[in-house]
Amino acid sequence: MTQSKVWLVTGASKGLGLATVRHALALGFRVAATSRDAVRLKAEVGVADYVFLPLEVTLTDEASIALAVRQTKERFGSIDVLVNNAGYAVLGAMEEMSDADVRKNFDINVFGVMNMMRGVLPVMREQGRGHIINIASISGSLGMASTAIWRDRRTVN
Repeated sequence: MTQSKVWLVTGASKGLGLATVRHALALGFRVAATSRDAVRLKAEVGVADYVFLPLEVTLTDEASIALAVRQTKERFGSIDVLVNNAGYAVLGAMEEMSDADVRKNFDINVFGVMNMMRGVLPVMREQGRGHIINIASISGSLGMASTAIWRDRRTVN
């Protein structure tokens, strides 16, 4: 059974992103998925082109995102669900992290999410429908680390 819904999933080459792509395809949805390596992604997913579109996208490049959105709409006719999954953690002691490392992390985890939403929202508005799911598992662990630090300071005082 093929559903009419089209999903666009970022960070689909492994982990939760790849599992999301596989699950959506198993449910009969058509899926466009982003990765830094579309050839590897296509091999990993291994399904027919009429239901799956692997896209090589740089989330910090709005032109790259615009191309991916355009290719998805041309192939499938719509974008009904955006799953912002791409992201990574910078782990280490605060004094060990450089500004460049942290800014690069924010470029993907924060601005990449915003760039994808800016790219997809006009399509969803034109259609009169759509859903955006932002996965932020990394933020949860960072929040817990911050809380632990705050607790330690509170107990010391």
